[in-house]
Amino acid sequence: MDLIDDALRPPEPQLLDTCVLQNLDWVDRQREATANVTWDDDSVERLVERYGRELANDLIDLGSLYTEFEARSGYPWLVCNTAIEEAALLNGKKGDRLRRMIDFIAGHQEQWCSDTYPGIAKGQLLTRKPYRISPLVLKALDVKCAEEVSSPDGPLAYLPDRGDRLIAAHALLANIPVVLTTDRRTFWERRDQLLPLGVTVMRPGELLELYEPYWIALNREFARRQARTDTPSGD
Repeated sequence: MDLIDDALRPPEPQLLDTCVLQNLDWVDRQREATANVTWDDDSVERLVERYGRELANDLIDLGSLYTEFEARSGYPWLVCNTAIEEAALLNGKKGDRLRRMIDFIAGHQEQWCSDTYPGIAKGQLLTRKPYRISPLVLKALDVKCAEEVSSPDGPLAYLPDRGDRLIAAHALLANIPVVLTTDRRTFWERRDQLLPLGVTVMRPGELLELYEPYWIALNREFARRQARTDTPSGD
């Protein structure tokens, strides 16, 4: 199992931007409305007509990830205070649904033990208190404090939206390797500038492509072990 993890396991965990969280809410509502969500050619085309090809693909791929993680060992997903703050700006049912989705993901990440992802500073993501960042990290980013990382003239100034800068800063300072996004206008367009800082921006389809061979390898190994267990030993 360790060999499979080392060779095939995608980079984990992934920090979700607010767009992905809104899309997850959509996926969740489809799952509630239909016990088994299946996408045949007709339903895919209806989705494309409504949302466009790119977003339709993102929604389908995100649903596949969501369903597979639920059936396996849980969600390797994280949320941060920025998503909570942005959700607070939405009124009505849309805001309520988004906040419930954030609470759902946050509840799972709070249950992680310290060994789940030992290199991740999970405690920085949802705290509202000032936290200490290593001076070496700040020096590498050419800033004096954590707040400067997301400032309009800081190292993430090429991200025009303050919320995007805050999410990217959380990923940087908490050592999270991936930001998962469906926002193709900001994070996705700036992915090449974030990569040298150690943050990979991914869309759901890209992440799914990485997980599929990993899951296949795990399934084969489980089947091999089960066959060995079921085979009666000779006298």
